[in-house]
Amino acid sequence: INAEYMGLRQSMNGAIPASNSGGVSAINGADTVWVMVSSAMIMLMTPSLGFFYAGLVRQKNILTMLIQCYAIFASVSIIWGLLGFSLVFGETRGHFIGSSKYFGLDNLWDSQFEEAPTVPGLAFFFFELAACAITPALIIGASAERLSTLASLLFSCIWVIVVYCPIAHWVWKIGGWLEELGARDFGGGLPVHMSAGYAAIALSLVIGKRKETSGEMVPHNVSYVVLGAMLLWFGWFGYNGGSSFAANAQAALAIANTNMSSCAAGLSWGILEYIFKKKVTVSGIATATVCGLIAITPGSGFCPVWSSLIIGFLGGIFSFFFIKFREHYHLSLIHI
Repeated sequence: INAEYMGLRQSMNGAIPASNSGGVSAINGADTVWVMVSSAMIMLMTPSLGFFYAGLVRQKNILTMLIQCYAIFASVSIIWGLLGFSLVFGETRGHFIGSSKYFGLDNLWDSQFEEAPTVPGLAFFFFELAACAITPALIIGASAERLSTLASLLFSCIWVIVVYCPIAHWVWKIGGWLEELGARDFGGGLPVHMSAGYAAIALSLVIGKRKETSGEMVPHNVSYVVLGAMLLWFGWFGYNGGSSFAANAQAALAIANTNMSSCAAGLSWGILEYIFKKKVTVSGIATATVCGLIAITPGSGFCPVWSSLIIGFLGGIFSFFFIKFREHYHLSLIHI
């Protein structure tokens, strides 16, 4: 304990703890602050998602959706600290999974990582924790009103270990097999959004349709939907901007792309909604902006700003017609 205390004192006085990882640089104060602020913004996204879902379900299920998102964040945080972080960012084993080096947060105090070379290992850990925690929360929209809170927690914890951790290791860990093939996923298109989307479809098919409703579900509280969408939009600036792990031009590019893509998706959705329904709905536009955020995430730190308008516009179109697909095949999904 005294050794850790002295190390903290040295850090406060400007000294940098020795790193136990190769390929890293001196800790940069601005980068560290930006990553920690971004982490807090991402943490806000999980309860924001709860409000987003709470506005889409029936009144009697509002609190269930809110508590599920809160409980998932808490339980996944523990799983991430005990096992998940090490399985993703531990030394690669066969390019498929990480080692047990950081189980229980062991060896993390004075570590730095090649994936975030200028920030302390604990700052990197919390950023990735916040990103991991929101991923299973994305899935529960597919099981809204049909899966108990306990069942949602059990599913989320198991899914994070069995599905999320291996995929994140493949893409984000230097030496993962997809990373070795040249895959570049800036913010989490594969580990977060694609894996959660496919899991949501599978979960909905397994659970089946709702028994107490027929036809299209009408959002109960559009104000909650808009509140959740706006807070998600705000948090996404930290999610994508923080994925550069530095306060630099790439972070600024990611933030600009994030905003433009979301706006373009809202525009394309609104146009299609007016063509097909002769009206533009608030809940539809709110959903579309979230679709635009998702669409740009994998390339937000790589593509030029003008291309984010195209990506977002197409994302709104594809998402709108996926709703038609969902209705045709009677998938009981709130949001993917």
